[in-house]
Amino acid sequence: MVRASDHRESPAIEGNPAADITDFYAFLNPKDPSRLVLVMGVSPASTPQISRTYQFSAKTRYLFKIDSNGDYLADRVIDVRFSKPEFPKLSNTGALIPGQHFRADFGFGLPEIRGAVTPLIQASLTPPEPLVFHNDVGIKMFTGPRDDPFFFDSTDSFRVLNKQQPKFEHGIDRNAGLNINAIVIEMPLALVYRGVPLHMWVTTEEEEADASGKLQWRQIQRDANPAVKAVYIPPEYLDSYNASEPVDDKKNFAAIIGGSAKYLFSISDQDLAKYLSIVTPDEMTLDPTKPIKMPNGRTLDDDIDLMFWFNLYKPLAYAPGDLDGVHANDVPNLKYFPYLAPPHTVPKP
Repeated sequence: MVRASDHRESPAIEGNPAADITDFYAFLNPKDPSRLVLVMGVSPASTPQISRTYQFSAKTRYLFKIDSNGDYLADRVIDVRFSKPEFPKLSNTGALIPGQHFRADFGFGLPEIRGAVTPLIQASLTPPEPLVFHNDVGIKMFTGPRDDPFFFDSTDSFRVLNKQQPKFEHGIDRNAGLNINAIVIEMPLALVYRGVPLHMWVTTEEEEADASGKLQWRQIQRDANPAVKAVYIPPEYLDSYNASEPVDDKKNFAAIIGGSAKYLFSISDQDLAKYLSIVTPDEMTLDPTKPIKMPNGRTLDDDIDLMFWFNLYKPLAYAPGDLDGVHANDVPNLKYFPYLAPPHTVPKP
C-alpha cells in the first residue's frame, strides 16, 4: 500500500524511472527569503554501483507549475528538457565530461538557461562539484545526481498497513545511501509572487503518437504533497490521478482519499476534514509571509510526521509523538545551493 513518499508508486511508471517523480520541495532561501527554491526529484532508489546509468529522459519534459492567483490553474510553467543521454566520460586528466545537457524555458519572455548535467559514474571516489548555471534575471539551476533527501521507514510502513506487524518498530531510513536525479531552481520570489499564497506542483510528460501518428505530450506523473498518491490513492486509480490536474481533485478524488484514510487509520471526522483541506487540491501551498514548514511549503529537512499528525499518538506509532522513528536524513543537507547533499559514491573495499 505505502511506498517511500511517491517513489515508484504507480503501475504505468515502473518502466520509466527517469520520469518517475520522487518528491517535490518548495521553500525560501534560508539566507535570503526574497528567493524561491524549487526541487523536483526523479529516478528513485538510484544505487551508486550503477550511477552512470541514471539519466534524464530526452523523451520527457519536466514541468514546474505555479499558480499565483489561487484558482489552482498554472499561471507559469517552467519547462525543462534534456538532450539524448550518453554516458559521462573521463578526460585524459581524469576529469568527468558531462554526457547530457538541459534547456529550461521560463516563459513570459524570460531568458532561458542552458547547461550541462552534473555527471557521476561508479568509478567516482568522491562526488563531483555541482555544475550551476544562471541567466540575467537572477535564476540559477542545477541538474544531476544528489542524495535522496526523503527519510522514512517505508518497509515498516508497508508491513504496518498490510497488517504484517502492529506498529513501526525499527526506525530505519530505507533511502539511506541512495541517490536521485534532481532539478533545482532558485529564482527571485517577485517573479511569481502576487501577494497571495502560491500553489505549486510538478509533472512529467512523455511524447506519444496519436491516431494520426502525430506526437503529442501526455502527462504521466504529478506530485505536490508527499505520500498522497502512495498512501491514499488505490492502485486502480493511480494512472488517472497522475494524468489529471489539481483543480479537479475535490470532484474526482476527495471521496477516494477520505475513504482510504478512514479505512487505514480510523481518522476522526475533524482530522479528516483538516487533511482533505490540505491535499485536495493536491498542490503545495507556500505563503512567504508565514514560517516555511510543511504543509506551508516543504523544506528538505521536514519530517513526514507533519503530514501524519493524526497517527502520532496511536498504537501503530514507533513512539508517542513519533510515527516511524526516523528524524533526519542519513547525511546533512546543505545550507546553500543546490541544497541537497552530494550523491553517494561507491566506497573502496
